[in-house]
Amino acid sequence: MPGAKWNDQKLKRYIKEGRGQGELEQYRPWLTIQDYSSSGRSSRVKGWKTGRIHHFLSDIETRYFYLVEYDADCWDIREHYPILDLQDTLGDCDIDLNKYCDKESGTLYVLTTTFLLTLKDADGKKRYVARSVKAAAELEKPKVVERFELMRRYFESKQIDWGIVTQHDINVTRARNIEWVHSAKKLDDDGGLSVQDVPRLKGILLGWLDETRKSVRDVTSALDSQFNLAPGSGLLLLRHLIANKQVLVDMNTRIDLGKPVKEVVRGIDAIRDGGDVRDAVDR
Repeated sequence: MPGAKWNDQKLKRYIKEGRGQGELEQYRPWLTIQDYSSSGRSSRVKGWKTGRIHHFLSDIETRYFYLVEYDADCWDIREHYPILDLQDTLGDCDIDLNKYCDKESGTLYVLTTTFLLTLKDADGKKRYVARSVKAAAELEKPKVVERFELMRRYFESKQIDWGIVTQHDINVTRARNIEWVHSAKKLDDDGGLSVQDVPRLKGILLGWLDETRKSVRDVTSALDSQFNLAPGSGLLLLRHLIANKQVLVDMNTRIDLGKPVKEVVRGIDAIRDGGDVRDAVDR
């Protein structure tokens, strides 16, 4: 738990601040990068699904986020979700919970799972999946193993699928591809393209991609040149189309802009908005 002191007053303050409560844009994570004196590999990313800023404390967390962000079945992503009723739920278990209390105040520390995901099926039925993200080397530490055993028992009692994700479970290429297109999901005037011109330019770019033998980079650069756009505008538009799955590519393979379009683009769906992708949650 970050911070020099942990006591009932701080616990109540966190709850009053709304941490660990709400869904989508209303949710506030129990832990934020501001709670740590050293940010390390922390990052802040504005989510597609939630419209809010997500807080991540490691590259593994951030990469897993991109995988579930791109998953069509994932409806909500709540990071650093707190287990506030651990003692009440587990009762008198064979693990001494006193070890998880602050030595001075006696207040029980709040365990968090890295992600609580809300999935929706085709009928709109929700189910919840919890994932704890950790470097594989950390799993050799007895304290970590015991803490995860507490989480396993807790989520089992709640009938929620819980699991551990390490760097070995992350498709880094896929995550990096999603990261590359992520900020282009929505376009506004600040991105260098006039919003009113976007539909026309999208139609032109889609037509070119469907017919050309040139490289991806040559096509996007030609759009910039022919329509007197700021350099990189065509590439931004392509990222937007990939993010919205209107241009379909193999996200498990590094997107090489120097290759011919026919080797990169697997399909074009001008009216597509969302759709099925490889499930990044269930393994």
